[in-house]
Amino acid sequence: MSELSRTQVRFPVELMEWIKQQAREQNRSMNAQLVEIIQQARGKTKNEQA
Repeated sequence: MSELSRTQVRFPVELMEWIKQQAREQNRSMNAQLVEIIQQARGKTKNEQA
């Protein structure tokens, strides 16, 4: 990832707690966990379109 874009996102509290927990379990920052989740979703979408 050579270029980065900053953004601000609002999440429901229970979803944010789940993301925090997932990040702790994977030894990642919340940001890194969110990137991973989004990349997986994007890959899944690409596979479904193929």
